Amino acid sequence: MNITILAKKGGVGKSIVSLMLYEALRQAGKTVAIHDWDPQGTSTKALELFNGSRATNHREAAVVIWDTPPNLEHTATATAVRNADIALVLTSPALADVWEAEDAVKFVRSRNAKAKVHVLFNKVRKGTILGRLVEQSAKQISAPTLPVSLGYRECYQHAVGQGWKALDSHAREEVLQLAVALLSFEK
Repeated sequence: MNITILAKKGGVGKSIVSLMLYEALRQAGKTVAIHDWDPQGTSTKALELFNGSRATNHREAAVVIWDTPPNLEHTATATAVRNADIALVLTSPALADVWEAEDAVKFVRSRNAKAKVHVLFNKVRKGTILGRLVEQSAKQISAPTLPVSLGYRECYQHAVGQGWKALDSHAREEVLQLAVALLSFEK
């Protein structure tokens, strides 16, 4: 299964979501690889910390996660979308990010009609105005949102260097729910 993580802009958490999904799928017993095409190389650097210099070969992995650059015009993004079984468009609850998410949904649909396109709200602060408006904001996007969102948690930032062990129980639960939601599309 190929899962492409994309967004039109930077800062919505593509690399961190890629890494957390990688860790959750490994916890579920899957062989997972990340194809890191983000120019910062965050996923690659983090995997070196998690696994040493040994990364899973993309050809041997049951699941390949494509961490794309923050740019829909980039060749790597288009390639990742063409290879996607699932295209996961990331957005925050901020209205400007929601508008950009719709552009990403249209991009996926124009490049890969077979991909299952879903939206994931990331960096959601429950109890805030934006957090309460997630459901309303989702109506502005033409793709379905996943039934799980990821909170704005400091431990996700720490997990870039420490992996699964940096997550508190609430964060682990969120990420495992994300993995289950995506694995349900395999059927």
